Amino acid sequence: MSLPPTKRSSLSNTTTANTSSGGASNSSPLHHPPMKKTKSQAVACSSLDPSKNGLQHRHNHTQVENEVVFEPSAMAIDDDVRPDESRAPAAANLSRKKATLPQPSKKLVIKLVKAKPTLPTNFEEDTWAKLKSAITAIFLRQPDSCDLEKLYQAVNDLCLHKMGGSLYQRIEKESEAHISVALRSLVGQSPDLVVFLSLVERCWQDLCDQMLMIRGIALYLDRTYVKQTPNVRSLWDMGLQLFRRHLALSAEVEHKTVTGLLRMIERERVGEAVDRTLLNHLLKMFTALGIYSDSFEKPFLGCTSEFYAAEGMKFMQQYDVPDYLKHVEMRLHEEHERCLLYLDASTRKPLIAMAEKQLLERHIPAILDKGFTTLMDGHRIEDLQRMYSLFSRVNALESLRHALSSYIRRTGQGIVMDDEKDKDMVPSLLEFKASLDSIWEESFSKNEAFSNTIKDAFEYLINLRQNRPAELIAKFLDEKLRAGNKGTSEEELEGMLDKVLVLFRFIQVILMFSHQKSYFP
Repeated sequence: MSLPPTKRSSLSNTTTANTSSGGASNSSPLHHPPMKKTKSQAVACSSLDPSKNGLQHRHNHTQVENEVVFEPSAMAIDDDVRPDESRAPAAANLSRKKATLPQPSKKLVIKLVKAKPTLPTNFEEDTWAKLKSAITAIFLRQPDSCDLEKLYQAVNDLCLHKMGGSLYQRIEKESEAHISVALRSLVGQSPDLVVFLSLVERCWQDLCDQMLMIRGIALYLDRTYVKQTPNVRSLWDMGLQLFRRHLALSAEVEHKTVTGLLRMIERERVGEAVDRTLLNHLLKMFTALGIYSDSFEKPFLGCTSEFYAAEGMKFMQQYDVPDYLKHVEMRLHEEHERCLLYLDASTRKPLIAMAEKQLLERHIPAILDKGFTTLMDGHRIEDLQRMYSLFSRVNALESLRHALSSYIRRTGQGIVMDDEKDKDMVPSLLEFKASLDSIWEESFSKNEAFSNTIKDAFEYLINLRQNRPAELIAKFLDEKLRAGNKGTSEEELEGMLDKVLVLFRFIQVILMFSHQKSYFP
């Protein structure tokens, strides 16, 4: 007779069935009562065999990681162990596994807006209205309510939306209107040339300041559209071109300006005080506009030629040569200083050449005929040096050298050919030679060509009278050697003998004197 199963036997049978289904022990026919596992063993078994203790793996095709599902109904319950104590280790282990699982990465997706932003209605016209108001205020020298930062940003916006070309043309048109009005306002102004030139200078300075302010506002336009577009001038150059164009259209203004400049320079040349700063600013204006050479330099050089041609003729008749040379030197210095102060540097060379031609080159023969002999006779070292320096500027040294040669021959003939002065011939020739050597060193800059000219002229003089100069030189030398150094030092005697020997070398044929014993012991 079988007994009804107890609670413990039911639990044992269930455990045995589970064990045999997992393949733990199928061969033993005996059924031993199940042994109670400790908590640590239960945890270890559950970690080794994932099919036990209700832990199952489920594979998901859309995710890489595994999901762990906890089922409390599959756990064995021991009536000797409290339910809280048997579930606590498994729950702790499960939370630990979930903490170490990798989290799925999230992807950031940026979706582009397909709709293109649109400009406000009348954007270009409204923006230009603000810029036009500011440009008008600049030309009229009036304040503008819009600050510079907003104006600069407005230009940037137009350029970024490919409206730079239209903006450039609008600025050019607006600037041209104001520049045209400014230049037309000068027509019929003061008859006083100095006052009129001051008005022109003010108009030019205002334009420079205004274009710089406009360029500051539209700097982005200058750096983008202008640089990227060929044959388009910068805003500054565009302003200069407009001023030049309308100045040419106002022929009266340009002609009156050039005439005023020439009159002021002429007044300065005759000794009047003029405003050199005004001249400097206006001539720089001509240079910046690119019309200096055609509009000013050509008429200026023509007036300079006429002025110095008349002055040269007048002063050559009134002044002696030394004073005239000083005047020429002063004029050349003034013209050089004029180039430094207000004329363009390119004018210096033709200007100086024009003054040299009218004051010097045309009067070279008259200067030599009128004053060279006087300067040489007076041993005027400084004036001769000035003459040499000025003549070298106009390539007239050859004329000066010929004049020197003629002077030496003419003066030397008076010494050599006078029979009554034979006694003093040698000392006079030595003194004359020493004077020429001094002039050659100090006035003629030791020019080798001039040295050869002096030698050739002396050779001509010494041989002008047959044998007589040679006899007198030999006699003079004999006397000095007989006297020795009486009354003179040894150095002075040697210097005198050297000078005499220089004259002796000029003799072309050395005579064999029949009375040598009377001259040489």
